[in-house]
Parts: sequence; C-alpha cells; structure tokens
Amino acid sequence: MIPLMVDFTGKKVIIFGGVVVGARKARYFANEAEVVVYSRSFHPEFREIPVRMETCNLTGDEDILRTMVSDASLAIAATSDPRLNEQIKSACTLEHVWCNVAAGKKGDVVLPAKISGTRYVIAVSTTGSVPAVSRLIREELEDSFPDLDDLVLLGEWIRDTYRGERTGPDSYEKVLYTALRDPDMRKALASGMKDAREYIQRKFAI
Repeated sequence: MIPLMVDFTGKKVIIFGGVVVGARKARYFANEAEVVVYSRSFHPEFREIPVRMETCNLTGDEDILRTMVSDASLAIAATSDPRLNEQIKSACTLEHVWCNVAAGKKGDVVLPAKISGTRYVIAVSTTGSVPAVSRLIREELEDSFPDLDDLVLLGEWIRDTYRGERTGPDSYEKVLYTALRDPDMRKALASGMKDAREYIQRKFAI
C-alpha cells in the first residue's frame, strides 16, 4: 500500500449500500466529491449527509455494475453481501475504477482514519485489518495537538520571518525546529498567536 492525498473535488464517488457503513463512507467524501449512493433502503443517517440517493435493487449482473461505475473515480462496495461486494470490485477492475470494499476481500483502496483542519490532513491506517487501532491513534493525535492549525500557521510565520541568508542558531530551520518543540512556546500559543510570535522574537532576536 502506498499512501496518497487525492483531491476529489469535481470527481464522482459511487457507494453501493445504504446501511450505516455506507453512511460512514458517504460522510467521508460528501464535502468534497459528488457522491451517489445506490441501495434498496437508506439508514436514517443519510438524511444529514449531502449526497444523492438512488433507490434500486442492487444486482450482481456484471454489465449493469460496469455501467454504474464507468464514470466514477472511486466506487465503494459497502453492501452487507460479501459476494455482491466482490462482484462490484470485479466490475471496477474491468472498468479501471478504484474500489474500496467494506466487507470481503480488500479492494484497491483502503480509507484511513483521518483528522483534518484548515491547514493540515493526517491519515492513519492499519490497511484495513484493525480500524480500531487507527481510530485510537487518531484520537490520541487530536488530544495531543488541539492547536495543530495554529502550529502550522505559526510555522508559516517563522518561515516568512526567518528564512533568508541567516545561518546558525537563528536560521529558519533551526528556529522552526526549536520553537515547535518548546513547551513554553506552546503555552504562549495557547494564549494567542500574538503571544507566541512575541515569545519567539524574544528568544530568537531578529
């Protein structure tokens, strides 16, 4: 498995299955991609997710499945029937469409647990074997770095302020490395970006 960050803006994601697993997968993509969900019925969670729901009886007919996935960038087999999921995956392979399989043999794509903010995305995966471990790591990261957006913003300010011809202890790389690991700086940042910048300017005199 090779981890990638993929921009799904303007791309279509098709989900087969309207149970709670399908809802979770739909929520994963709903704010970026065009998401279409095919199912005989839909879990109540779908009412809160901005996706297109198409009511139909899902079939294992290869030609029908190939037509359904042909214009998708990603298909997700999230039905409760592992055999049908495998048939969906097979249709995706024939159409050269990436496929994630919720129940059954793994597809081409594994969806990691992720946390994201305005300036960052962090993804963690056990390649689908124990998602609970990925979730645990995600929760630990959220607890350890509640200020991560501000840390990235502060790092951008350090870059713009200190990058240049400086070398030695006040070079951009040195200031950035030291400041981000400084517990006193993190305390200052908790009081606001202004306090954090002033702390860094005092410690690394410009």
